[in-house]
Amino acid sequence: MLSRTIDTWIDIEASPDRIWDVLVDFPKWSTWNSFIPLVEGILQEGQTLKIQVNPPGLKTMTFRPKIFSLTQNKEIIWGGSFLGIVYRGEHLFLLESLNENRTRFRQIERFHGPMVLFMGSMIKKTKKGYHQMNIALKNRVEDVE
Repeated sequence: MLSRTIDTWIDIEASPDRIWDVLVDFPKWSTWNSFIPLVEGILQEGQTLKIQVNPPGLKTMTFRPKIFSLTQNKEIIWGGSFLGIVYRGEHLFLLESLNENRTRFRQIERFHGPMVLFMGSMIKKTKKGYHQMNIALKNRVEDVE
């Protein structure tokens, strides 16, 4: 299998714009997000960020994803590749309004390329990290309300 997808979600009792405000406040991620405690850079399409990821049971990893797409209060898509065809990945943060005060927050990660054949354990641990981050975001947003 040369591609895999992680798709996690959580419903948050808040509007998309309230969640967006917390999501794009990168300097404060370390106070609530143990999975991705560091994001540095300018939130703008085409910009490259520096992120640290702490998947459960794995060493801290540093990535430099490029922002592919950005739609305020709706989505952030970033990603990168290794030698173009060996590995390519993209991470989506999506805010889907369910009603005026309830939003589904989704994280989707798409992994592509031959390297995916050797990433099974890492992908499972990463999925756990996404669930942890989803819960932490929900708690952060709903506690601040």
